[in-house]
Amino acid sequence: KRFDIFQGVNLNLNFPSAVGHIQIGNKNLEYGYSSGIYTKHVSTSTPVRSVPSQDEIDTLGGGKTLRDWEARFDLAYEKCLHENVTLVGGVAPTALQFGKYMRRVHKQMPKDIWKVTIMTLGSVPGINTRLADDLHITYGKQAAIREIYGATEGMFGQQMDEKRAWVPNYDLFFFEVETRSGVKMLHEMKAGESGSLIVSTPILPRYRIGDRILAYKAPYFRCIGRDVWSTSIKYAWNEFSTLNLGRL
Repeated sequence: KRFDIFQGVNLNLNFPSAVGHIQIGNKNLEYGYSSGIYTKHVSTSTPVRSVPSQDEIDTLGGGKTLRDWEARFDLAYEKCLHENVTLVGGVAPTALQFGKYMRRVHKQMPKDIWKVTIMTLGSVPGINTRLADDLHITYGKQAAIREIYGATEGMFGQQMDEKRAWVPNYDLFFFEVETRSGVKMLHEMKAGESGSLIVSTPILPRYRIGDRILAYKAPYFRCIGRDVWSTSIKYAWNEFSTLNLGRL
C-alpha cells in the first residue's frame, strides 16, 4: 500500500466532462465525455487531487482537433510544472501524446520533471505489454503501470496486483460472454478461452460492449481488442513481437 501518492497530484489529461446541454422532456441536461466525468467524481469523493482541475479543462471546450489538444496540454504543463505529480490516470494514447508534445514544445520529457509513482490507464489493449516500453520511456521506469478496463457504460474491472491483467467488478455488474460453445457466465470461462463480452448495468440489460475478452487463470482477464475476426491474429502477433507470449 502506497498512501504517499496522495501527497502529490494526478496529471489530468482527460477529455472535458461538460461539452454541451441536451433537452430531455422538461429537463436541460449537461453532457460530456466519460473520462472527464469519472475524473470529476474521483476528485470530489477521494483524496486524489487532479491538476488541472476538471473545471479548468472544461473551460477549453469540447473540441477534438490538434489545436484543441495543444491547448489542453499547454494548460496541463503550466499547472503541473511545479507540482509533485505522482499519478497519471486516464487514456493511455493521450498520456503518450502528452510526452510527444513535451518533447517537441519544451524539449524535455515528463520523466525529466516528475517522478511518477503509478499510471492507471485504459482505453486500448496492450497497455502492460505493447505500450509498456513507450510509457516507461515517457514517464520513467519507476512508474508502475496498472490497467483499468471500462467504457462509457461503466468501469468493469481493474488490475489488482502485479499480474498484467484485470479482475472484473462482479459486485457491480452482471457479466456474460458469447463463446464458440454458446453464451456463459464470464467466471465460467476456462483459461485460453475467448469471447464477446455482454454486460448488464443498472440501465443497460445484456449490452454487447463489442470487445473480445481472453480468459487467463481465474480471476484474470484481458480485453484483446474489438470483437472482429482480425483481433485474435493481431493479439497473437503483438504477444510474439513483444516476447510476452501470453505471460501475466
